[in-house]
Amino acid sequence: MSLSRLSYFVIGYMILAFLWWAFHLWEQNERLYLQQLVLLEYKYPEESGSIQRDADYNKIRGAWESGKRMVVAEGLFFTVCLVFGLWVIRRSADKEVSLARQRRNFLLSITHELKSPIASLRLVIETMTRRTLRDDQREILLKNGLKDADRLQGLVEELLLAARLEDKWKPSLEDVNLKVLVEDCRDAMLARSPGAEIIVSAPDGWPIIRADYTGISAVIRNLLENALKYAPGNAPVRVTISKRDGNCRIVVADQGPGIPDSEKKRVFEKFYRIGNEETRKTTGTGLGLFIVSQIVKAHDGRIELGDNTPSGAVFTITL
Repeated sequence: MSLSRLSYFVIGYMILAFLWWAFHLWEQNERLYLQQLVLLEYKYPEESGSIQRDADYNKIRGAWESGKRMVVAEGLFFTVCLVFGLWVIRRSADKEVSLARQRRNFLLSITHELKSPIASLRLVIETMTRRTLRDDQREILLKNGLKDADRLQGLVEELLLAARLEDKWKPSLEDVNLKVLVEDCRDAMLARSPGAEIIVSAPDGWPIIRADYTGISAVIRNLLENALKYAPGNAPVRVTISKRDGNCRIVVADQGPGIPDSEKKRVFEKFYRIGNEETRKTTGTGLGLFIVSQIVKAHDGRIELGDNTPSGAVFTITL
């Protein structure tokens, strides 16, 4: 018998046992009431109108009605407890299933993310050790190897940062020029993706803000990487910096397929990625948007996800 069927069997047994218990209590209360009425008739055979008889009768009837209310109240309390317990159990079970699925997706994605650069580095090393190469060929191989090494280093740093964020990470505040920070992140992304287009819009004379430079840099890099990953062709990614109501706003907009409304709240969960991990074509570990949300939260900020026009996603960060 499966665990699900066993759970339904136990629940059904509890409900039937409660109904049987309630029925017997109700019947016992009725029998006691009738017996007390009979005893009352024997006690006052000819004084049906006496004050004492009326007082005893009211007392018996009050006890009878109190017994009925007790059965009903306990029944309602039991029902509420049972429903609440079932809700808690179901929610916990769904959460465990979701976490297990996310862990499985993470293992599949991290295996793929590690396997590709490791295989590429192995190929580079084997080629250089087994063949005599010209200087230009060796330079190309070394550049590819360094690129794969950087990819591995970035993956390791991402995993370490995610672990630190779960351990109540606190930002180390310092003076940060947000415009310069965003432009540095843009230049770093363009160096990795030369064909990409990232447009940064910010007013001149942008004021200095207090923030964790490394943390906010990780936020911008993850959002830009996510936008470039899903942007069709060389569609531009726009980053707009502005100030509203005394807060700094960073808006990252892409022209990708967008994110369905049903998935918008879940994309910030750890390891969560849209779609099937086994058939996915895009790379990633499911940690990028989790890292973004946790860093923004640690800065007492907020992040919002909306739709771009005519297609794509818009991430708005308020600090």
